[in-house]
Amino acid sequence: PDKDSEFGIVVLEDDSCGLYYAWMGEAQTGMNERYADIKFSGMNPLDLMQYFKSEHEADRSLGLAAINAISQSVFRQSNYHLDTASNSMGELDFKENDHVGMIGFFPSLVRRLREQNIRVSVIEKKSHLVQSDELVNVTLDASELLTCNKILSTASTLLNDSIDEILEYTRSAEVVVVVGPTAGFFPDPLFDRGVSAVGGSMIVDVDLAISRLSSEQGLGDAARKYVIKKKNYPGASNFFSQ
Repeated sequence: PDKDSEFGIVVLEDDSCGLYYAWMGEAQTGMNERYADIKFSGMNPLDLMQYFKSEHEADRSLGLAAINAISQSVFRQSNYHLDTASNSMGELDFKENDHVGMIGFFPSLVRRLREQNIRVSVIEKKSHLVQSDELVNVTLDASELLTCNKILSTASTLLNDSIDEILEYTRSAEVVVVVGPTAGFFPDPLFDRGVSAVGGSMIVDVDLAISRLSSEQGLGDAARKYVIKKKNYPGASNFFSQ
């Protein structure tokens, strides 16, 4: 609770990792007791995965990290190549006549799109962030996505339980991409709902990643961003049939 690191890490015996969002605001109360290391060391990751069913956002975050770690372990054991060369935003190639939807605010991307004279609608949950001008509209109204042809979402929608609602408004979009360090899971459920690509992060140096997170640094070269595109993905069932 006295740290400001945004992410934590779940590590399995085979060094497969799953990242979780750790800056939970009010949900951080009592975290040092509820989430003491000794409680989780040696736990079956399938049991930790069940935390994702919780109503508590911090529990859900840990559960998602376990899902991510298990997914990464299966990718590794199946020798599945995660594409680290492509843009982590998947198939999003922006043009001047696009109307881009964002679930979550990507400041650098908004600046770039503004420079390209591209319209952007940002869906936010915090009312104090609402603002609008001729190119950028920050709104609480998710139905604004119905007018967007390309949509980018953070993986935080899986923590606040808004992903299904959000995707209902994206069905007419040409491309829908979900990205973020916590998007390290099997993408099948999102692909089934019309998502085009999922961009996550894989840990390539566990000790370095732990050291950096412990000292409130970014992951840097301890991790690599990757993208899984629906059109190239074999499906999780193929990994388990091997």
